[in-house]
Amino acid sequence: MRIRSRRGLILGGLALGTAAWLHRSLRRSDSSSTDEFIDERHMRAFLVRRRIDPQHVDAIREAVSKAMFEDEPSALLSLDGATTASLFLNRDPTTPELVWYVELPRSTIADWDDPEATVSEAFPLTHDALADTDETIERELLVHAVNPLRPRTDVSDGVASQRITDAGGERTADIALVSVWIAAGLPERLADWFTALTHRFKTGELNLGPIETWSVEMIDMENMYTETLFLERSATGYELLSYMEADEMQRVYDAYYDTWNPVARVSEIALNWALRDPSPILDYPLETDFELLAHAVTPNRPRRVPDLPGHHEGAGEPRDGDNLG
Repeated sequence: MRIRSRRGLILGGLALGTAAWLHRSLRRSDSSSTDEFIDERHMRAFLVRRRIDPQHVDAIREAVSKAMFEDEPSALLSLDGATTASLFLNRDPTTPELVWYVELPRSTIADWDDPEATVSEAFPLTHDALADTDETIERELLVHAVNPLRPRTDVSDGVASQRITDAGGERTADIALVSVWIAAGLPERLADWFTALTHRFKTGELNLGPIETWSVEMIDMENMYTETLFLERSATGYELLSYMEADEMQRVYDAYYDTWNPVARVSEIALNWALRDPSPILDYPLETDFELLAHAVTPNRPRRVPDLPGHHEGAGEPRDGDNLG
């Protein structure tokens, strides 16, 4: 449903321009607190896409299984400092892809000349049927939020890698990557505006006020572990990609629709107005072409700011000149 009234435009702007998907954000404004939540000011999340030859999708699936679970279980977290990673198969029949999601502390990548290129070069699978995407994409990290109760592995001497999609595999979390497209025109301009606001938030210029409290209430109800939102601009349009790690995805949606929390209700209106088709993210079960093939976390992955490597008071805050993408 499209909301054309002025009130609808204002509500849409609030949700897109103030906190992206407000019902997911875990941010808190007291940056001096020792229990501070981790967000995009402290961690950097990346998405790396590799195009698959449509004739070799099954071969890639088999190669992932062998590489991740037989030869090198820690391949997903091959980058020094990586804490959480997932590998997805985009099952689009015409343009299948292998997509790698990985998180790193900003303190780890602070001295890297080109973090995007460094991460891309560390893609966890090499195969003749894989190629770089041929489309020019401008990608922005809009939101990254970590629940201080998110699980770690039970492994004490290394990395645990789990193939969640195996019938006999142990399920420790529900993990999804969902794509939705922003409608052309004003919604795209609001997305640009919000991208500028995220840079102000990362540098400490922007305080989200009561949205902080409402958002924390929502995350507690949903039991969402990790939420990351990317904006990709290309010749095709504006695409939002939402990475979600939750205890149980159905609980997330039950909590979202059973509350009158302003964050939930305003965002529902805004998403219906701003997206070409909001059903992939607003409806449960989730509608997504991205199939989870593998997921890995370190046994000591950060939950709060003090857990970050090299943390001291003020650590993790961006400095002038830092790459804030």
